[in-house]
Amino acid sequence: MKLKHLFTPSRTKSTVLLASTILTLTPVTFITSSMPVYATEADTTEVDATETKETQFFFRNIPWYSTKKETEKILTDGGAKIQTAVFKDNILRMDGINYTNIISGTDRVDGGGIVGRYSGINVAGYDVSDTCACYIYSIDENGIIDKSEDNAQFYFGWYTFDSNDYVDVEAVYNDLLQKLSSLYGTGTSNTEDDYFSTTTWHDSSDNQIRLLIGAKNEDYTYVTLGYMVSDADERLDEMQVALDNEAIANEAEKRKSSKDNVSGL
Repeated sequence: MKLKHLFTPSRTKSTVLLASTILTLTPVTFITSSMPVYATEADTTEVDATETKETQFFFRNIPWYSTKKETEKILTDGGAKIQTAVFKDNILRMDGINYTNIISGTDRVDGGGIVGRYSGINVAGYDVSDTCACYIYSIDENGIIDKSEDNAQFYFGWYTFDSNDYVDVEAVYNDLLQKLSSLYGTGTSNTEDDYFSTTTWHDSSDNQIRLLIGAKNEDYTYVTLGYMVSDADERLDEMQVALDNEAIANEAEKRKSSKDNVSGL
């Protein structure tokens, strides 16, 4: 089942999101990519891992698993403004930003945390159409979920650049691709999907950056740039188990309280 996405204009299929990383340390020269945005045939190309810069990826210099309160202080100190996200408790996996307004159930964990949405952010010379971040709740040793929003932890951030703000979205994608490649080497490109193409980079800790262009053959084209911590999927799997156990316990309690109720039978 696919549901409406949480934070973009009400269009049909659309955008993925974008996030920025800190760019650091020893200058190294890399081969930049000249990969065309729209490939003539589907292919997946694995590139030389030695071209990847040995550094840690971060979203806007925010340490992974900072609390929501800590993260939003860094963002607002940098000029961001806090906005309202729709479906704000549907936290996402990386594939959750493949489209702007539809996602499948496997790409998110409903009720597992908080989605934040922000405006007033600039990346690599571009004013971002939309900036979002996901914060996952913590789980104690007994499997109990702490649903305090301020204590939820940051694990995923992304930016979106769309055709509402940019006429030549393909040029935005190509420019960002060249800049990222100059910093981190040539990424792994995947153009086998008819709707979107991606380029992905991994750092030495397996944190990832993914640049995507979507709606490739349609009028409403978008680019997203996402940054995610390495163990995000594992943490999301654990959260799904905890949520399922919570729901089972609540259902059992409800059955217990209505064990003598035979109305309507």
